[in-house]
Amino acid sequence: MLLREHAAANFHPDYADKIVAFFAYKDEAGAQAIDWHTRANHGASSQVCCVNFLFPMVHDQALASSWIDHVLGLRGAEAKPIENREGRDCYLTFEWFPETDYLNEANSNGERSRGSNSTSVDAAVRYRYEGKEYLTLIEWKYTEAYSAIRHASEIAGDSTRLARYSNLWKRPHGPIRADAPVQLPDFFLNPWYQLLRQQMLAYHCELDPLSGFDRVDVLHISPSENESLKAAKGELARITGATDVFDGFKSLLAPEFSDRFISVSTRDAFSFPAFQRHQSFEWLRSRYESIFEQGAPKAA
Repeated sequence: MLLREHAAANFHPDYADKIVAFFAYKDEAGAQAIDWHTRANHGASSQVCCVNFLFPMVHDQALASSWIDHVLGLRGAEAKPIENREGRDCYLTFEWFPETDYLNEANSNGERSRGSNSTSVDAAVRYRYEGKEYLTLIEWKYTEAYSAIRHASEIAGDSTRLARYSNLWKRPHGPIRADAPVQLPDFFLNPWYQLLRQQMLAYHCELDPLSGFDRVDVLHISPSENESLKAAKGELARITGATDVFDGFKSLLAPEFSDRFISVSTRDAFSFPAFQRHQSFEWLRSRYESIFEQGAPKAA
């Protein structure tokens, strides 16, 4: 664990200063500073891991396009700017949410913060493919493991969750299939809760004719060896009969939207020539050896 004032030492050395500036940037046109998670100074920080891997693509359209093709199994995707920061087009960004508050999460002043207290995904890319506009929301995990028990502090927020999401989660108004024998509170245990919020965000963004996107997916990236993360727990594990939380969650999605949830291992997501030839790759392979080798990442 680093002292918080030295957290930048956790970043890829070729990009550390740029990462700090990117997250701190805000302007009068509405670009927000991006919040760092509480443990961004920890060597096992999932957010920092995400940024270290993906930051090389922020301003590199060719690399971003190649990665989209690889990780989504496409051929000929063209990364498009998702925002402009520091006067430059960004082909990938972090802690993103759409301008429209689809999930009723703004505070009393109508504001949301990128990276805290709202559903902002770890990263996002937009691209054009076969004449259509696509958005992929990226959720990144590293050493996370979740309990089967909810603490009192979590349960205290249930009334707010119900008020926000009751009309947004199940068909015909949400991504969960209409005949699923589940109630909204069944999802309030993580990671089910995160998965639901991200899929609701994707669903409502796609169905909004003003969003500009023909399709919105959720791409979940995590180390294949993190069995604790994948282990299905709680009421939804019983209902779905799933031992893998990602399989269980996908089984609850409406059939016409089930392919909008994609789960891939971190190793597979970055096992393609264009990335392995990039100047950042050797440092990443050394820094996150457990991702590229067979060893399992150690829990934080």
